[in-house]
Amino acid sequence: MDEDAALFGLVLPEIEEPEEINFEVMKGNWPVLEAFFVLDGCAWQYASMGDLIGLNYQAAQVIWGYAGIKPNKDIFMGLMLFTRTIVNELNKRKDK
Repeated sequence: MDEDAALFGLVLPEIEEPEEINFEVMKGNWPVLEAFFVLDGCAWQYASMGDLIGLNYQAAQVIWGYAGIKPNKDIFMGLMLFTRTIVNELNKRKDK
């Protein structure tokens, strides 16, 4: 077994990477996306029934600290709006 394909003795699934991702981001929105994407799915909060609630901002603060990201008020407000939009969309897809 390839050591890179295992974690704690568990075989990890292979994840298909898209060939290319193209989207345009307005310059003023880039810091919001940077603060969001550095979390890489590791700071989400879930309800007991599996619904996505939102980001765990205490965990996010620790991650941002290690990544050297210091969101100001405007970035944080944009991040909360973006996160709420993502949560709503993901929960809609889960219910289908």
